Amino acid sequence: METRKIHEERGVLLLGVGGLGCAAALLLVAAGVRRLGLVDDDRVSLSNLHRQILFRMTDIGMDKVTQAGQRLREQQPDCQVEQIPRRLTERDAIGEVAAEYAVVIDGSDNFTTRFAANDAAVAYRFPLVHGAATGGRGQLCSIAAGGQPCLRCLFGGPPTQNTATCRSEGVFGPLVGEVGGLMALEAIKWLHGSGQPLLGRLLTIDVTTAKRRIVPLRSHPQCPVCAPHHANIPDRAAS
Repeated sequence: METRKIHEERGVLLLGVGGLGCAAALLLVAAGVRRLGLVDDDRVSLSNLHRQILFRMTDIGMDKVTQAGQRLREQQPDCQVEQIPRRLTERDAIGEVAAEYAVVIDGSDNFTTRFAANDAAVAYRFPLVHGAATGGRGQLCSIAAGGQPCLRCLFGGPPTQNTATCRSEGVFGPLVGEVGGLMALEAIKWLHGSGQPLLGRLLTIDVTTAKRRIVPLRSHPQCPVCAPHHANIPDRAAS
């Protein structure tokens, strides 16, 4: 019970206040999360509004973290919302900020940040919730502190060729809401130490066919990121 209390007080760090981040943040605050860090250096644009449900027409041109923080405090004044107007794309920068939180949600919209967050979760040993959505398809998994497995076990690294993104392909707003909500649920599992996080499992969602699948995510014995770190750094999440 004491460990649960400590984790709840340390709260959640959210990388990206886009569609995934907005949905996750709203549900985390509604669920009673006491502390939430918002990381984003972007401004609200008209094209965001169909999926970024924290924002309104009057927010266009405003900093996302500022407007999101205001809305979340209106919903739950007791939640400590911390605004971090930065773009974090490097492992160590993410690791240093994440050190103040119990769990990190990666709701970013670019491969550089996604893999940097994965590498930071391994090197700095904090649990990470990964999610992504493009077009009508989304995916979700949790990475344990130190990995094994981690995203690089499955994907190796960022794609080297042109790959569909939310910017190029668009995305269904309701899909973003579903994936963001599930990311919030994964974070709550970590905070409370309850349920079964999606460890070693990748949930894929296709809203165009209503299909859901669980894909095994296995450790790669020669993973360049999580294999060397697994036994070398104390597990912060267990302290």
